[in-house]
Amino acid sequence: MSDTPSDRYTHGHHASVVGQHRRRTAEDAAAFLLPRLEPTMSILDVGCGPGSITIGLARRVSGGHVTGIDVVEEVLGDASELADDAGLANVTFEAGDVYALGYDDDSFDVAYAHQVLQHLTDPVRALRELQRVVKPGGLVAVRDADYGTMVHAPDVPELHRWLALYHEVATRNDAEADAGRYLYGWYLEAGFEEIEMSASTWVFTEPRQVLNWGDSWAQRITQSSLAKQAVEYGLATAADLEAIADGWRRWARLPNAFFTFLHIEALGRVPGAESP
Repeated sequence: MSDTPSDRYTHGHHASVVGQHRRRTAEDAAAFLLPRLEPTMSILDVGCGPGSITIGLARRVSGGHVTGIDVVEEVLGDASELADDAGLANVTFEAGDVYALGYDDDSFDVAYAHQVLQHLTDPVRALRELQRVVKPGGLVAVRDADYGTMVHAPDVPELHRWLALYHEVATRNDAEADAGRYLYGWYLEAGFEEIEMSASTWVFTEPRQVLNWGDSWAQRITQSSLAKQAVEYGLATAADLEAIADGWRRWARLPNAFFTFLHIEALGRVPGAESP
């Protein structure tokens, strides 16, 4: 019997979720990593989803290669199509498990994981596995949101209920919604000694941006795996979720709607070689 942890992805892969993930770019999501990349590097992108960030990384290492992996094979087809459309031959997509990567030791120059550790039951084990497949002196780069930093205005009570409910569901999944604040400690526990921490902020004020964010969460709270799990765990009823969705839609149409939160970023150098 395998001792690999069994994780349950809080968001799932409803179209409303994948659509938001497809909007991500390497320039935004991996800005803290991009200056460290060299054209011939090999990169492992863990939890690549629909591949939009992976494609951006591949463009940065035109003489190297990027491998994107995800546990859900359905999104990998979309990612491959995106790479084909971009005319990139230095990127591949494969099914993979971050706890048991199918690669030899020291296979990559860089491992990158965006919004992954927050959904894992054992993030430290995952970091150790990423460390294993990265060459000594290479980098393990992680970026995770901290839901506890999410604030909005004007005040809409349903959004407070949404945030509390999200934390409750994540906790039932043995995951950490506020992962960002724990990254440094997880890196230390995984054996990293040279760690650089940074943070970046998402701010939503532009009307189209606010509308997309609010309507997306209105869908997610009623139709995605988050909604199904909230009902399954007895944390909310369908009517409760509809009320939260109405709150999101109402907030997104306010002329002074504002939303912001932090992403925390960690760069850990794999021990065993002198830093360049």
